[in-house]
Amino acid sequence: MTQNVTDNFVYVGKIIKPQGIKGEVKILPAVDIPAIFNGKHPLFVEKVEMKIQHASFRLGYGYVKFAEIADRNAAEKFRAKKVYITRDEFKKVASDDFLIDELVGSVLCDEKGEMVGQIMGVTDYGFDDILIIKEDGILYEVPFRKAIFQVQDGTLSVIRAEYEGAKVVQE
Repeated sequence: MTQNVTDNFVYVGKIIKPQGIKGEVKILPAVDIPAIFNGKHPLFVEKVEMKIQHASFRLGYGYVKFAEIADRNAAEKFRAKKVYITRDEFKKVASDDFLIDELVGSVLCDEKGEMVGQIMGVTDYGFDDILIIKEDGILYEVPFRKAIFQVQDGTLSVIRAEYEGAKVVQE
């Protein structure tokens, strides 16, 4: 699940430093989708499109050589700049992932299509994204796991009505 959506852009990482002397930059990802950094998807630095000469994902970081950055000195000026991808491109790359602003407020149904609750919010405690679901006036915190939820045709549904690992937040 991804947050930090601005306008038509999705925040995917931050340039943390130059990498080498030829202008490549090292990017700390803000999403867990390495394919974003494979060079096949247009990237925007501070919402300005940059031409990718080559890109890779290694050891948890994106490494990108932009045509607009000629050398290490030029790359230094991009330190701490935010990297984005368009919302449409994000949806192509992350077909089983959701943008948080699209989930909040949506109705949650079981496998039979019957409504079981509404997603009221999403929190992140580090290990799993936690969906806050309201069902029959009770709020539950439910870990976003494949054992509980399934994605089919871009729609999220519940596999089990009794949420495994759920915590009642408010009755």
